[in-house]
Amino acid sequence: MALKIGLQLYSVREPMAVQPVETLQKILEAGYRYLEPANARAGQDPGIGWGLSAEKLLEILQPYGARVSSAHVGPLDESTLPSIVEYHSTIGNRNIVQAIEFYTGYDHLMRRCEDYNRIGKYLVEHGMNPLLYHNHYHEYQMFRDKPALYHMLENTDPRYVNFEVDTGWVKRAGRDPLEEMRHVGNRLRIIHIKDFAHTPPNLLLGKEEPISWETFGANSQPGDVMHPEDFTELGAGIMNIQEILDTADALGAEYAVLEQDESAKDILESIAISYQNLRTYKNIEL
Repeated sequence: MALKIGLQLYSVREPMAVQPVETLQKILEAGYRYLEPANARAGQDPGIGWGLSAEKLLEILQPYGARVSSAHVGPLDESTLPSIVEYHSTIGNRNIVQAIEFYTGYDHLMRRCEDYNRIGKYLVEHGMNPLLYHNHYHEYQMFRDKPALYHMLENTDPRYVNFEVDTGWVKRAGRDPLEEMRHVGNRLRIIHIKDFAHTPPNLLLGKEEPISWETFGANSQPGDVMHPEDFTELGAGIMNIQEILDTADALGAEYAVLEQDESAKDILESIAISYQNLRTYKNIEL
């Protein structure tokens, strides 16, 4: 079954912050039909962010046959989940994603796994799919001689928790994206795809201590792939996009979502180029 190609709206966060409606229209005109917003203010806005109501969003998307196929939303807790579910049920999205998390140690990780199970159970009981967890590089930090992500796989219930593997961040952790997708196996539901202009340095080499918000940002040093010129359009860099797509497809993932964190070009131009480049790949649905 072909992977549906989406766009993570974090990629276009700057134009979205200024002109959300106009920016969405430009994305749709570029060809994207599956969108994944990123909203870290669910306490104030349970939807996709930028103050767009469910009704307004549907008004924008429906003429193009487009939809929200998944969403990074947070914080996810007892106070926000009801309104998040209500909004996303209205727009037809069933995939809610935990976008990022930091762990102070093994015990904290285990407590959060319990939380993920509880959140995922709530989602499933209210008509949604299981909670998805989206990785960065630091989920490969070691706790008790095992990457945090592997502990998560073992200590979350597949009925309630599955995974969105960001292949670019896996690469940043010094891991093989193909091997890590296979490790997640049939719990892989969505992948993030991105391309780098050059081979990125390993951010976790020799590091086993916990990563925090502060130290996560501190890794953005010269030479790290955290700068506009280090990213490039899909197919123009060092990532083997076709192999990544083929592996995700074979494992039963449904979506492959472009997330380009930065761009040396105008970001709307860049994502349009990536969309055109995607036409050369197999096993996808644009």
